[in-house]
Amino acid sequence: MAMLQATDIHKKFGHLKVLKGVSLQVEKGEVIAIIGPSGSGKSTLLRCLNRLERIDQGCIEIESETMAKNGPKGWAVYSDEKDIERMRRKMGMVFQNFNLFPHKSVLENLMLAPVLVNGMGKTEAEKIARELLDKVGLSFKADNYPFELSGGQQQRVAIARALTLNPSIMCFDEPTSALDPELTGEVLHVMRDLALEHMTMIVVTHEIGFAREVANRVIFMDDGLIVEQGTAEEVLLNPTQERTKSFLGTVLMAR
Repeated sequence: MAMLQATDIHKKFGHLKVLKGVSLQVEKGEVIAIIGPSGSGKSTLLRCLNRLERIDQGCIEIESETMAKNGPKGWAVYSDEKDIERMRRKMGMVFQNFNLFPHKSVLENLMLAPVLVNGMGKTEAEKIARELLDKVGLSFKADNYPFELSGGQQQRVAIARALTLNPSIMCFDEPTSALDPELTGEVLHVMRDLALEHMTMIVVTHEIGFAREVANRVIFMDDGLIVEQGTAEEVLLNPTQERTKSFLGTVLMAR
């Protein structure tokens, strides 16, 4: 059973077509890395899967439940809002910017969603929060505030926060792009550990090394379309499409 199935997704902003018929299937335990140039539609696709953006056409299913499908007029129609919220909780989301609440401690940031969204008691929520902070190597920062943390530490807290609702799928939108290179490694280390635990993950990234090392499948997007996909070895080391070769050549030269 596919954890997530997206079929023929179209999305435009005004007259700009950002996604032009993208289809994606994600299997349980699979790590998918989505790469491509800026403006190729990578982040928009991720936001559409999580219903942070509404699609114009197409179908999205999460664990065989339909979030959106084409209606009689050919445009996407969404399920009931309560059902959508329940489906969204199956997908943890980590953004480029950490989006932590600055006026709450690290521990309070992690406890918020389990208490408010799942109605969990504070004692249980705190236990889970502390376990997850330990998992990302930040148990000693529980009482600190976000401004007291490095960027890498803030992003690790954001990952722990996304895990508090026990999602089926973790989505990462360029999780290291706002970090200095020396802080990137600590975030990628946490993500590698999640992959080793067979967490289902969709990662929009510019970290080609991470994609090569961790991803079961690499997808190269350009101009709102999936140009090429396959194993990391197939796409990153032996690409067949000229656009993929050109992009990888540019990335490698920049490094």
